[in-house]
Formats: sequence, structure tokens, C-alpha cells
Amino acid sequence: MTLSTLRNWGGAIAVSLPKKVLATLGLQAGSAVAVKIKRGSIVLSPAPSRFTLAQLEKEQREFERSLRRRLKDKGWLNAPARGREQL
Repeated sequence: MTLSTLRNWGGAIAVSLPKKVLATLGLQAGSAVAVKIKRGSIVLSPAPSRFTLAQLEKEQREFERSLRRRLKDKGWLNAPARGREQL
């Protein structure tokens, strides 16, 4: 077990975490963490990602489908002007 001391830091109280603990969790200065109280203990854990890999993959597939549709649609190339477009 590693012991640390709470210290005043501006208008808050801060705790210093050893580099080995941060490295084990893949955290560094500026990383977001979730703070919970569980059975009288303070629990810090890496903040969950805003997106899951599945969500990002789905969004990428939808974008690629949309892009392919737009690239196929070339009817606008031969369409007459409808406003004051200048070519």
C-alpha cells in the first residue's frame, strides 16, 4: 500500500499520486478521472471514453456510405443554373 498526504492547492485539496500508479493505469497529468465514494472510501478510476469503439466504427461506416452516394451523384454537373450562379 502506498500512502500519500492531502495538501492545500488553491481553493481545493489535492492528493499526489505516484508515477508508478499513474503508469499502471495509463494516466498522466491532465487525464480525466471519475471520483466515487464506495463503502467509505474514495475511488478514482480513469474516466470512461465519450465514445465506444463500436460507435466510432458505425459512424465511420455511415460517413463512407454517404460519401460514396455523393460521389456517384453527378447529375448536378449537367443541370441548368437555377439562380445567379456564374461559371
